[in-house]
Amino acid sequence: MSDIGTAEAAKLWGYSQDTIRKWCKAGLIPNVTQDKPGSAWHIPANAECPKKIKKTTQKNT
Repeated sequence: MSDIGTAEAAKLWGYSQDTIRKWCKAGLIPNVTQDKPGSAWHIPANAECPKKIKKTTQKNT
């Protein structure tokens, strides 16, 4: 099973990386792991966002 980090989850779900970290710490995202306290979070690539995914809009240039 492959994992993603908080930066990639933030980009996929439309939330800040800090919010993703808080959700990991609070246990809102199932099956996340850390190698040791304070290290990067490992989020399963197939994890579902615990909140409604924010839609992002792109500006036409």
